[in-house]
Amino acid sequence: MRRRIAAAAVLAAGLVIGTGGCTFLAPQATLIHYDPSDGVSLNVGALQVRNALVISPKGTDGALVGVFINTSKSNIEVEVEYTSHVNGKATPRGIDIPMTSGQVISFGNPGVTQLVFNALNIKPGSLAKVFVQYGSVSGKYVDLPVLINSDGDYNGDAPSPTPTPTATVSPIPTKSPKP
Repeated sequence: MRRRIAAAAVLAAGLVIGTGGCTFLAPQATLIHYDPSDGVSLNVGALQVRNALVISPKGTDGALVGVFINTSKSNIEVEVEYTSHVNGKATPRGIDIPMTSGQVISFGNPGVTQLVFNALNIKPGSLAKVFVQYGSVSGKYVDLPVLINSDGDYNGDAPSPTPTPTATVSPIPTKSPKP
């Protein structure tokens, strides 16, 4: 009787170790970092960039969508650099974004000025290489996905055309007779 109980216990222990052993050695998927949305995230010093992507429905100009968070105790000026392509010529361009201490800027939301990459000339579905840096902190390159705004989540996020000045005609003053 004792032999049967001992054999059953050894068999049960072997079965538990054999079927459950892989979970002791395999990495847990919940510990792997990933961006759970369409955009990408990065940290540059005290600057956090979250869910950043580019909306470019025509593949010419692109508008940045994402959140910039200044977690430092001082004001910073973030420089976002990209490459524009005009007539086959690549030209580096930069956009400066002043941020106060603790400020959060959510590009792509109503009331927030658009950050437009002029003449980006990159097809939707591609990745736009962008460099983010501020002050003397080492910057980082990031590949931002380029999407169109036909999806309901990005309606209204397409780059707005830059207003062009219009000429107005002013009447030419004439001499009025003196009384």
